[in-house]
Amino acid sequence: MLTIRSATSADAPAIAGILSEAFRDDPAWSVSLTRQENKVATLAAHYGRRVRRHPEWVDVAVDDGRIVGAILWEPPASPGVLDTARRAVTAAARQVLGRLPGGHGIRHTQQIEAYRPDEPHWYLRDIGTGPDARGKGVGSALLEHRLRIVDRSPTPLTFLESTTPGSRRLYERFGFEAVGSVPTLPGEASTAMIRRSGGNAR
Repeated sequence: MLTIRSATSADAPAIAGILSEAFRDDPAWSVSLTRQENKVATLAAHYGRRVRRHPEWVDVAVDDGRIVGAILWEPPASPGVLDTARRAVTAAARQVLGRLPGGHGIRHTQQIEAYRPDEPHWYLRDIGTGPDARGKGVGSALLEHRLRIVDRSPTPLTFLESTTPGSRRLYERFGFEAVGSVPTLPGEASTAMIRRSGGNAR
């Protein structure tokens, strides 16, 4: 039976393995990671660090004792904290870095960040499932679990970046609305989306 629980630091390798495989061909990540042979290892290191740093900001789906999916999120921050974080990486620094080789990912992040609300909000970072769990409702279960918590919280707003048409359709079923788009690969684009509490339209 599928259950959802909070992650622990010990779950980092399993979560990193699932998410690095799930996002190896993701259009938004492909903007930053152009060397295919290093992509999965780079993603695994990235997700492993994120989980170990804040396991309490990760929910995992467990089936028969095995982690089969995960969602990474960030809780709301006060407007002052948001402003401080945004100033930490100034627009000028990002523009300079964005001109360097491999800077496309920084420019992409800058463009997505421009759509983030100024008011406190939840940020759903990444959601992915293992290959054996795809198409079985695991992603929907993770999303529904986290949004149920959001809906009970004092903060009504959630933000995310949808990187594929399929993920956009999933998020729209849960009440997310598009607020802007950012090009990724030729002919493709990420969609910045927001949802107010009570927006579950399933």
